[in-house]
Amino acid sequence: MASAQTHLKVVVNEAKARHAINNAENLPQALEAKVDEIVGKANALGAGYRTAKYHRDHESPAVGGTQPKYTGDVQRGKKGPIGLVHTGNYAAMKDNHLHNTLLKSI
Repeated sequence: MASAQTHLKVVVNEAKARHAINNAENLPQALEAKVDEIVGKANALGAGYRTAKYHRDHESPAVGGTQPKYTGDVQRGKKGPIGLVHTGNYAAMKDNHLHNTLLKSI
């Protein structure tokens, strides 16, 4: 007895699929959770670093000695939500420059 074989061909419109994914209801919340996770890792990695203290005009109180602070947020882009993690202060900029903290936090 011969069996009949049927073939099914699925064609996906990539642009429409990408649009549906980018505009899914829970995507902003999922992105925010991932951004918070990365911010937490970055702040933990940078916790031991402090900038040096210095006097701006050799008389004023010393400034510096601060801990890095990394921040993040989810913004609405042209094609969907975008999660951003960035340095929140000078100490974080310097820490990221010296130790690639943001890259290590991903």
